[in-house]
Amino acid sequence: MANSTQAVAPYALRFYQGPAQGTNTVSNQSSIQQVRLNVTDLPSASNLESVPTKPWKPMIIVLTVLVVVVCGAALGIPFLLLQHQQQAQQPLLQQQRRQPPPLQPHQHQPHQRRQQQPQRQPLPLRPLRPQQLRQRQLQQVSVSITNHMCVSVIPSRAANLPAACSSYTTISDATRSVTYTTFVGCDSSSFSSSGQWVRFTGSGGTTIPTYVPGTSVCGTSATGWYASAMPSSGAIVSGTLCYDWSTTCQWSTSIEVANCNTYYVYLLYPSPTCNLRVCTV
Repeated sequence: MANSTQAVAPYALRFYQGPAQGTNTVSNQSSIQQVRLNVTDLPSASNLESVPTKPWKPMIIVLTVLVVVVCGAALGIPFLLLQHQQQAQQPLLQQQRRQPPPLQPHQHQPHQRRQQQPQRQPLPLRPLRPQQLRQRQLQQVSVSITNHMCVSVIPSRAANLPAACSSYTTISDATRSVTYTTFVGCDSSSFSSSGQWVRFTGSGGTTIPTYVPGTSVCGTSATGWYASAMPSSGAIVSGTLCYDWSTTCQWSTSIEVANCNTYYVYLLYPSPTCNLRVCTV
């Protein structure tokens, strides 16, 4: 058995070494072939010359042109602005040259004497002809007629006014003013029981107020005011005279008012009770 193992072992070693060496040679041959193939794939010197190059020259030309344009603009714009300012100042300089220089304090303008014009003598009056005299007379007659007509209009206006405008009693009483606060009395006996046309004058007032004046003024406690519409020119209307106390019209009486163009007259009656009085403004 020992001999058999010794005979087999060398054979086994040779058997296994053989394939290992064979595989190494095969791999070496394949790598050599790959290297050869890669070398053949490289471009040759003739092929390198045919490779296209990038367009650098046109770009350099464009950049050069841009630089030249920018430099020209930087140098030319200030020159153009200066020229524009000079052109704008030329009209002002020309206008200043045209104006005369101002006078110095010691200089005076020459005095211009006015030429004396000869006085014109009035022409002699010519005598009027008979026809011209008649025309003058007719004109004077027409003027006198128109003057008489204008004067006659004034009485006609007065004739259209109510009769109360020419027949009334004048009362000038400062204590009837709406600003007078001292007590005086009442109108229980100030007017006729049948009615009396009254015109108010003086500093106390010329008309009866058309608003509520308030209590304890006009020289009394309950104040009288007119609570209706006023008449038009040359007209007479009936209205209500109210007395302000607890209410604005606690007592009232009927009165009449006449418009006499420049003033009013009132047909008044005695107050219903005492401490009632008509106010004026």
